Amino acid sequence: MFGGKDIAPTDISWPQPFPYDTDFDKAKALLAEAGYKDGFETTLSFNLGLADWQEPTALLIQEALAKIGIKANLDKIPGASWRTAALVEKRLAMHLENFGGWLNYPDYYFFWAYKHGHLFNSSNYKNPEVEKLVDETLHMAVDDPKYADNVKRMIAIAFEDVPRIPLYQPYLDSAMQKNVTGYASWFHRQLDCRSISKT
Repeated sequence: MFGGKDIAPTDISWPQPFPYDTDFDKAKALLAEAGYKDGFETTLSFNLGLADWQEPTALLIQEALAKIGIKANLDKIPGASWRTAALVEKRLAMHLENFGGWLNYPDYYFFWAYKHGHLFNSSNYKNPEVEKLVDETLHMAVDDPKYADNVKRMIAIAFEDVPRIPLYQPYLDSAMQKNVTGYASWFHRQLDCRSISKT
């Protein structure tokens, strides 16, 4: 979800690539501008229940951050404790989170992941303009003339503030034998066997 062409979103698709690429020199300059020219130390937490993808991702992030002087200590949290630490207490300085909206509409995603006080806003992000835009947009029809403008503004704020960085859009691959029929793709991205039959 990187390599977007413009800091101003041109459409309302979500998720969409953020307008950033890896640039270590620029990152070092921004750290110096923020008063951290020698870097700093932090903790990067991840869920051991999702270690198959989160641990390699955390190691790659740790390695990249070290190149600009940020020491990221890895915090491996057992899956049974993850929800409390990340979503309820929101006490993790930096972490990997696994969230994909069931309804693939930007206003729905912003409602759950960017609106303050909501469970999946694990960074505890709060921006008054986003709060107002989400409340206005959530119940609008997609063809309402204000809908696209509001969504583009929310995405522009996400590009600017970067309270979270979408890494990828989750998906499900399913392969069927020729004698299996009735497969249906569901909004929750999980396999549902109720409609499947074998001949």
